[in-house]
Amino acid sequence: MEKYALVIDSTVYFTDEEVKKYDLKKVSLNIIDKEETFKELEVTTEFVYDRLDNGHILTTSQPSPGEFLDAYEEFFKMGYEKIFVICLSKHISGTYQSATMARSMMDNPELIHVFNSNFAAFGSEMIALRVIDMIQNKLEFEDIIVKTNKLIENTNLIFTLETLASLIRSGRLSRAKAVIGTVLRIKPLIQMVEGKLDFFKSARTHKKVIVEIVERVKETTKGFNSICVRILGHNSREQAKALQAELEKEFKNIKISYTENLGPIFCLHLGKKGYGLSWCGV
Repeated sequence: MEKYALVIDSTVYFTDEEVKKYDLKKVSLNIIDKEETFKELEVTTEFVYDRLDNGHILTTSQPSPGEFLDAYEEFFKMGYEKIFVICLSKHISGTYQSATMARSMMDNPELIHVFNSNFAAFGSEMIALRVIDMIQNKLEFEDIIVKTNKLIENTNLIFTLETLASLIRSGRLSRAKAVIGTVLRIKPLIQMVEGKLDFFKSARTHKKVIVEIVERVKETTKGFNSICVRILGHNSREQAKALQAELEKEFKNIKISYTENLGPIFCLHLGKKGYGLSWCGV
C-alpha cells in the first residue's frame, strides 16, 4: 500500500499533538508589522492582540512556493509516495497559488494534489480530518481526491463574532455589508460562499444565533445519511457548547469535533471572541 502524506498551512489550526499524531507538515503564513515580518508559527495570539491594542497595523502574506517545496521534498525523503495539500481558500489568500506553484516545480507533480478547499481555519480542519480518516482507511489516491472534492462541494461554514471591526479593518468583509451589524449591535452571522466571506443574517441573541445555525444545517443536509461538524469556540466556550448540545439533540447521526484553537492570523482578522461551525453531509 502506498504511503500518503498531508501538508497543511499554518491556518489549519491543529494542535502540536495532532500534528505529531497524524505526521503532518505545516507551512507558515506571515504577519507583517511595517518593516518586520513574523512567521505565524513563531508568534502567539497574545502577540497579535498586544500589537493591535497598541495601535499597530498588521497585515498578512502567504508562504513562498519554496516553503511548500521544502515540505514536499522532506515527505518524499521520508518515504512517502504521494502528498495531499490543504490550505486557505484561494479567494482570500495567495497560499493556494504558492502551493500549486511549488507542485509545478517538482519533477513528479502528479504525485501531489493541492485541494482548492474554499474554506479556512476550522472549515479547513474539518476537511483535513476527513482526508486523514480516508488515508487511515487506506483509500486509493484518486478515490480520496474524488471524495474530498465532493466533500468540499457539500461543506458549509458559519460563524458569529463579538464585533465586526477586525473583519472590516482587514478588508475580509465589505464595510457596506458589515455596518448594519455594527450600528444595531446585533449578532452577525457570517458565512463562506465560494471561498469568500459574506454577511448572511443577523440575530438579537445567542439563542437566536443557535436557532438560525441549526435551521441552516437542516436545510443543507437533507438526504444525507450522516453529518460531520467542526465547532470553534473562540473565547466563547459557553455559547459554542450550547450550539453543540442543540445539534446533538436535533440530529441523530452526527459526528462532532470541537476546538478552541484559533491562531494568530485568524485572531487578527476575527477579533477576540466568536464561535461557529463547519459542516457537511456525508
